[in-house]
Amino acid sequence: MQAFDAASEAKRLREGKTYEDHGRSVLSLFHGPTLRAMLTTIAAGNRTGEMRVAGPSTVHVLEGEVRVQAGEERHVLSAGGTLVLEGNVPYKAEALSDAAFLHTLVRPVEEDKSLPRSAHPTEPAEGRPDLDLPGAGRAS
Repeated sequence: MQAFDAASEAKRLREGKTYEDHGRSVLSLFHGPTLRAMLTTIAAGNRTGEMRVAGPSTVHVLEGEVRVQAGEERHVLSAGGTLVLEGNVPYKAEALSDAAFLHTLVRPVEEDKSLPRSAHPTEPAEGRPDLDLPGAGRAS
């Protein structure tokens, strides 16, 4: 488990040289095998480059207002607004005012073939019908 104060981190990013030189700064708040959380601060009028991630992700605006283009769609998000993005869709963002947003990425996981596939309760497990379910194995 990890906790962080995004507002304090955004303030710290704005005080850094990268933000001063480029009008934006990014900090990886969490990087695990299946989940990644990135905090971006961006000055009004600045843009991110086009990005694309393999899995689904969310953009949640913490401060300010951001225009996000995902594929052919455009959305304007204010503080508290969230956009859910499908995987492998190109997206970019533009700050309409000084802004901070949290980009959370879900990384696809390779299926482990060595573990048995869990069967749905109404499906046979290992070729046997589940006789404990009402109506299982009987014709209607």
